[in-house]
Amino acid sequence: MIKIQQILETRQKTLQSTMESKPLSELKNQVEEILGNEKNGNDNENGNNNEKYSSPKFNSNQEHKSFKNALTSPEDVQVICEYKPASPSMGDISETKLEDAIDVFEGAGASAVSILTEENYFKGSLKNLKSASEITEVPLIRKDFLMHEYQIYEAKLAGASAVLLMSGVYPDLEGGIELASTLGMDSLVECRSREDIENALKSGAQIIGVNNRNFKDFTIDLKVTEKLACYIPPEIIFVSESGVKGPEDALRLAEAGADTILIGTGIMGQKTKSEMMTAASDIIKVLKGSKIQRN
Repeated sequence: MIKIQQILETRQKTLQSTMESKPLSELKNQVEEILGNEKNGNDNENGNNNEKYSSPKFNSNQEHKSFKNALTSPEDVQVICEYKPASPSMGDISETKLEDAIDVFEGAGASAVSILTEENYFKGSLKNLKSASEITEVPLIRKDFLMHEYQIYEAKLAGASAVLLMSGVYPDLEGGIELASTLGMDSLVECRSREDIENALKSGAQIIGVNNRNFKDFTIDLKVTEKLACYIPPEIIFVSESGVKGPEDALRLAEAGADTILIGTGIMGQKTKSEMMTAASDIIKVLKGSKIQRN
């Protein structure tokens, strides 16, 4: 069985190789140019026609799309659909093309889309994130094992609206959240214990995810969400991750107090695009009006 430490070690090696081929300073320069273009675009919209503000905007589909706002609803539990070709526990999950999956997610009414970018065990890529940013206006989150600020800059360049920061994996949660915010992105901080949640809150997290998957053996237990919900303040967006197979599971997590549910295999594991649409639509429909207020 693949161990989480093996995945993290492989990810670290891949990241190191990438950083050697393209230094952080180069990424920062590219991002600064993008941020300048975004500002210039806003100035143009406000009536500034000076020639120096004529640079084209970058990833205009994704700019100013708030991931956090997309997950905020007074009545409905929102859904993040995940493009997930494979996983360490299941192997290959789907050969569905990215554009077909995005079409399903949009058609079913997903509030946001998670794009896996880890290549070795999930068959994801930054290319998929960049491509998604060019074909959808739905906010995108980069889901990966982020270990360094380099990956946050990569996410910005690829058109992400948010990044996943895992407690215990990203070494400086507060710094990561602040950097993402500076770059115009939100952060979903993933936790697996009360201590993780307390640390996330101290670090300034506005969106906290609870993963129902045990990384020691990759088993799923929805009771994890039910157990930890009480530690997440009502003003913080609470995302329950992993384990939803259908509407019944989704409602169970909604009743536990989740504001948003992230679903990957439950949709991507379907055999056809039509079956994917049915699975996604059934879950999203049943969550309409299902939101409860946490104390």
